[in-house]
Amino acid sequence: MVINSTGASKYSSLNFAKDVDMPVGIKIVNKFLLNQNQIKTVNNTKWLKLPVIDLIHEHDDPANLIRIDHINCTITGNPLELRDKIQQAYNNSFKNYPIPFYLDSLLRFSPYCKLDRSLPISANYFLGFKIDYIEQNSNVSESHTKSQTCNLFYKKTSKGEKMLSHGGWIAIDFGTSNSTVTFYDPREAIEPNELSLEQKDLLFKLFNEWLGSSDSKLPGVGDDEWQEYIEQVENNLGKSWPEIIDNKNSSLLLEGIRQLEISLGTRLDDPIYPVVSKKLNEIYRQLFQLPPLQKERIVLAKIDKNLPQDTQITSELELVGVNGFLEVEMGEIARNNRLAAMSQETTDENQEDENQETFWRKIESKFHHSPKRYLNKTIKKGEEDKIKIYWEGEEKNIEYSELIQAAMKCLIELTENFKDKPENKQRYDSGKFYRVIVTYPTVSKPENRRKLEDLVSQILEQKFTDTDVKVDVKKDFDEAIAAAIFYVWREFGGNQTIGIEAFKTRCRRSGQKWAQNLMVLDIGGGTTDLALIRLLLRNDSPFDPGEDRGAGGRYYVLTPELMGSSGHLFLGGELITLRLFRVLKVAIVDNLLTAFTEGKLKDDKLDLLIRGLEPRFLQQDNHNKYRTRSLLECIDKENPENDPFYSTVLNYAEEILPTRWKEDRKKLQAFYTLWRWADDAKVELSKSSVEYDEYEIPPNQLEQFIRVQQAIELGEYNPGIKLSKQQLETAASKVVGEAINIAKELLESRLPKDSLTGKKEPLDWLILSGQTCHLDLVRRKINEIFSNTKNDFEWNPARITFVPDYAKLATSIGACYGMSRQQFTYSPKSAKDKLKEGKSELYIEVNNLLYTLPCAFLRQVVGSLEPVFQARQPLYKFNPNEEAKARSEWFGVLPTTNIYRRDFESQREILWAKFNFEEIAKQIGIFSQNNNQWYEGFQAQFEVNQTLEIEMVVCRGKPHYLVGDQVDDNNSTLTNINQTISEELKTRTEELEKANIQEEVPQAMIIDSVLQWDIAIGINEESPHLVFKAGEKLDDIFHNEDEGEQTTKETKGAISKDENQKPRPLPPFPRSGRHTFYAYYPSLESPKLKEIYLGTLGFEENQIKDNCRYYITIDDQSNLRIHEGEVPYWISDQPEVLKEKDGCVLRVKRSPIEEENNDEQNPFSGVH
Repeated sequence: MVINSTGASKYSSLNFAKDVDMPVGIKIVNKFLLNQNQIKTVNNTKWLKLPVIDLIHEHDDPANLIRIDHINCTITGNPLELRDKIQQAYNNSFKNYPIPFYLDSLLRFSPYCKLDRSLPISANYFLGFKIDYIEQNSNVSESHTKSQTCNLFYKKTSKGEKMLSHGGWIAIDFGTSNSTVTFYDPREAIEPNELSLEQKDLLFKLFNEWLGSSDSKLPGVGDDEWQEYIEQVENNLGKSWPEIIDNKNSSLLLEGIRQLEISLGTRLDDPIYPVVSKKLNEIYRQLFQLPPLQKERIVLAKIDKNLPQDTQITSELELVGVNGFLEVEMGEIARNNRLAAMSQETTDENQEDENQETFWRKIESKFHHSPKRYLNKTIKKGEEDKIKIYWEGEEKNIEYSELIQAAMKCLIELTENFKDKPENKQRYDSGKFYRVIVTYPTVSKPENRRKLEDLVSQILEQKFTDTDVKVDVKKDFDEAIAAAIFYVWREFGGNQTIGIEAFKTRCRRSGQKWAQNLMVLDIGGGTTDLALIRLLLRNDSPFDPGEDRGAGGRYYVLTPELMGSSGHLFLGGELITLRLFRVLKVAIVDNLLTAFTEGKLKDDKLDLLIRGLEPRFLQQDNHNKYRTRSLLECIDKENPENDPFYSTVLNYAEEILPTRWKEDRKKLQAFYTLWRWADDAKVELSKSSVEYDEYEIPPNQLEQFIRVQQAIELGEYNPGIKLSKQQLETAASKVVGEAINIAKELLESRLPKDSLTGKKEPLDWLILSGQTCHLDLVRRKINEIFSNTKNDFEWNPARITFVPDYAKLATSIGACYGMSRQQFTYSPKSAKDKLKEGKSELYIEVNNLLYTLPCAFLRQVVGSLEPVFQARQPLYKFNPNEEAKARSEWFGVLPTTNIYRRDFESQREILWAKFNFEEIAKQIGIFSQNNNQWYEGFQAQFEVNQTLEIEMVVCRGKPHYLVGDQVDDNNSTLTNINQTISEELKTRTEELEKANIQEEVPQAMIIDSVLQWDIAIGINEESPHLVFKAGEKLDDIFHNEDEGEQTTKETKGAISKDENQKPRPLPPFPRSGRHTFYAYYPSLESPKLKEIYLGTLGFEENQIKDNCRYYITIDDQSNLRIHEGEVPYWISDQPEVLKEKDGCVLRVKRSPIEEENNDEQNPFSGVH
C-alpha cells in the first residue's frame, strides 16, 4: 500500500509549540479536522489520515545523545469505536521503533487509521503524547519528560442544516492599518445600457455641486444669459434643479441632462456654449472613468459596524473569545473598546505595581493593533510561535497564526452579514462564501503565502464540513498585481469603445499591435509593493475573410506581461507615523524643558534630566540651562539616524515620557496616546485640500496626558504643541525616497529594449496606489528621483495616475475582477453580433500576468551565486489543473542549499528558500562525517510556481518518469506502432521492389531499443515538426502504474527532445485540435513509400488547456503517447528511495528560514 503520509493536514492548525529549554521538540498540530478530505482509498480500503507527530533533536552537537526510553500515546473522547481505531493506528506506528532507541535529527510518525464504515455524525478526541528520554553529553546524563496534545474533531452537517454556498467569491486585502473586502455576486446585475449605482451616485454628486444651489453660474457667463438658460431648462422639466437632485430619481436627472444639451444646442454661437460644454465634458469624463462595478457584479463590502458607510475597516483586532477558533471584533469598535479599556486603569497611588502590570498585560493580550504583522513574524529556533495572553484570570498560549486566522474569519463573516442585511437580502445571493481570494505583499515569503492560504482554507472547511462543497482559496495575485488589474480595467471600463481608442493614442504602435509600459507603485500602511507590466493590445478579428462584418466593430485582446516586481515589508505609512511619533515625543519633552528653563513650571524629573544632558544640549553661557530645540534638532530631519546623538536624544525623551512598553506594560497607554496623535496629524496634514499647514495636539488631552499620566505638575503653564506639514514631510522623506528608489532600480533593470533601436522602452504610465500616496511629497520625490539625468530610462511625467477614492480599494477590487476574468472566458466568435452593431469588445488576458517570473532566483555555491531561474522566464502548467511552473536544470546536490531572490541587479538578495539535504541523508543513513563525497551521485532540480513557491527535487542518477498504463484511449495513445508499420509495409511490397531499394527497410519502428524511422507531424506543411529522429535510443526509464498499485512496471522509452536534450513540446494544435503523426523514412525517394500514417492524437478544441504544453513519449512496446503538461517524474514521499531506488525522485521540503525581526521598523515592538 502506498499512501502519501508526510506533512500536516492542509486544514489543521499549522503552527507548533516548542519548549525553548529542552533538547527534544515534539511537533504536532494543535487542532486537526477529521473529514472526508483526510480519507484515501487504496485497493478498495479506506484509510483516515491522522496528525503527524515529529520528534526533533533540537541540538546540532553530535556529542549530545538522546535516548528515548518510553513513548505513551493516549486518545480520549467519543465515540469509542473510532477512538479505539485511532489508538491502534498510533500504537502500530510506534512498533517500528523498539524501546529504547537513540533519536537522530528527526523521527516522524505518520499513522493512518483503517475505516470499515463512514465517519460518525460527530467526534471529539484529545490526543496526549508523552515521551521519557535521557540526554547524554560529556558523560553526564539527565532524565527528561516531554508532552504535547492535539484536538481531533469532526461534526457532520445534517440534511436539515445543509450549508448554502454563495454563488460568487470574496477578495480580501488584509492590510497592516486598514483592510478592504470586495465580492462578486451573481445576482447583482443591471441592463448593459444602464448606468451603474456608482455612476448614478457620482452623477448626482457632481450635479449637486454644480446646480444644487442658487450660486451655480459658471465664470465667463453673463448673469442674464445664465438665468435665461437655466429657466428654459427648468420650464421644460417642470422642476427646479435643486428639486431634481433632492428627488434622487435617476431617470429625471438624465432627462435634465438631455434638456441641458438640447438648450445648449440652440446657443452654438453664444459665449455660454463653450463654457457649459466644457463643464459637461468634465462631468462625462469623470463619469466614464468610474469603474462600472455593478455591471461586473462587483460589490464593495461596507463592514465596519461603527462606520456603516465606509468601504474599509481598521485592521485593529479585539479578542472576545478564545475557545476553538478565536472570536474577535475588528474595526472602529475594537479601537474604541481599547481606548475605553485603557481609560479604566485606576489612579490609586497605592495600587501595587504587580496589579498594574497585570492590567496592562490584559490590555496587550486583548487588543492587537496590526495583526497582519504577525504573518511575517520570524520565529527563531528554540522560540515559541505563541503569544501569552491573560484571559478570565488564567494565562493561555495563543499562536500568532490563530490571530491572523481570526482576523480573516472576522472579515469573511462581516461581509456575509453585510450581504445578508434585510435591505440587501433581495439584492445579493444567499449562502456562505466558499471561494476566497487572498492578496499579500509582493515580497512576502512563500511560507507566509502558503500559511495565509491554509488558514483561510481551515475556516472554510469548518463551515462546509461534510458537504459536497469543495472550498477554494486563491492566492494568484499579490497586492501590486491586483492593483494593476484594477487600474487597467478602469482605463477601459466606463465606456469600452471610447476607452480602447483613447488607450491606443497613448501607446506605441508595433505593427498591428499597440504597446505600453506601466508601473504600479503601491505605498500602503505597512508595505511597499511594485509591479512593472507591459500591455500589448491587438485586434483579433473573429470574422473569416469575406464574412459580413456589419457596422465593423472590433474585437481587441489586451495581454499584460509581468516584467518585474519588488517591494519592501517595512516601508509604509506606519513607519512614517513612527518617525513622526519620535518627533512628537521629543517635541513635547523639548517644550517642557524649555518651560522649566524659563521658570514657567517646576519638576524634579526635568531638573534631573537637564543636569545629565550632554553639553551640546545646554546653553553656551549657562550649562545649567537647556538650549531650546536642541533635542528636537537631532530628530526633526530627514536622516536623524545619522546623528551621533540620535539614540541619546530618544533615551532622554524616554526619561520624561516613558513609552517603551516591551518590558513594562504600564507604558502602553502613553505609547498609544502619542501614537494616536501622531497618526491623526499624519492623516490631516496629508490631505491636499487642507488650507492650514499645522496640526495642534488637542490642548485638554495633552494637558491631561502630561499632568495625570506622566505626573508632571504644570501649574498655570499650557504646553501647546503643533506639528507642521513640513515636519511630516521631513519624517516621511526617507521612507518615500526609499520606496521610489526601489521603483527606479526596477525600471533600470527590467524595462524591455526596443527590438529596432536596442534602447530601453520608456515608462509610459505610472500608477500610484496606497494611502501614503496622498502625500504631495510622493509626486515631488518621483520627479526628483526619476528625472535624474544619470537614470538609464525615460518616463512620461505627464502620465501619473492617483485616484484617492481607490487608493486602498484598488487591491481587493482588482483581485475580485481578476478572478472574474479567470472564471468567464469570452470567445471572439460569441461577440460577432455585438461587433456587427458597431460596438467594440475587449478581452483582458489576466492569467498572462501569472505566466512570467517577475524576478530572478539564484543558488548559493562556494564564493558566489549561480542562476537558477531568470527574470521574465515563462511559466507553464505542468498539469492542466495546477499552477504554472518553471523547472531548472539539474545541479549537483549540496548538503544545504540556499535560494535567493533578486528583483534587480543592485538589490541585496533576499533569502527565499532553504533546503537541508544533509538532514535527509542522516535520516536514511548515508551521511558520513568523515567523507565529503557522500552526496556525490545525487542531483537536484528546482521548480518555481506562479506564486513564487520554490521546491527542490532530488534523485540518484538519471530521473525516471511515470507515464501511466492507459493505452486504450485513442485520444492520448497510438498503440503498437511496430505492428502499424509492419502491416503497412506488407501492402507496399510490390512498390518497394519496383523502386529497387538498395537497403533493407526496417519492418518496425523500434528494434533493439533504437528508433528506426523518424516520427513527425505536419510533414506536408511548410514547417514540419520532427518528433523523434531515426537512430535515437530509448534511454529514458518509464514506469507504468495503475492507481492504487504498490509496484510499477519498468520499461525503456524516450521523451521527444530538442538538440540540447531538453524535453521538446509539441507546436500549437491545428484548428481540429489533433496532430497527425507519420512515420518517415528519409532515404526512400517516393513520398508514397517514405511516409506511413500512424494516426492522430489530441483533444476537442475546448479541451485544449490555456498555457499548457503537450509532450510526446514512446516506449519499447512502441506505444506513442501525448501528455498534457510535463511528463511527470516517478516520485515518492519516502526519503529511503534515495538509498534504495535509482531514478526515483524525492520532493524535499523547505527548511525554516531564521531572520532577525526588525524591531526598529515595527511600531508595535514595544521598543519605541
